[in-house]
Amino acid sequence: NKTSRTVTTLPEDLIHYKNNRIPTVRELARLQSFPDDFVFLGPRTTGGPQRKHACPQYTQIGNAVPPLLSEHLFRKISKLLASY
Repeated sequence: NKTSRTVTTLPEDLIHYKNNRIPTVRELARLQSFPDDFVFLGPRTTGGPQRKHACPQYTQIGNAVPPLLSEHLFRKISKLLASY
């Protein structure tokens, strides 16, 4: 019932609130307000030289602007632009 911690690009930065494990990609996506049917492409995580060739799903989520925040900002900006 509290605000979530910041979602990062490295899953090891967070520990599940109840279980001794890192959150799944889907759990972090929910925290970021992605719908459950949103598909993230690429490997779940990569390291070393492979990061030059693939963007891991954890990185995609950690670097994303939450969709509901984007929608809210878009609506506010649209209203402001429409008033000119």
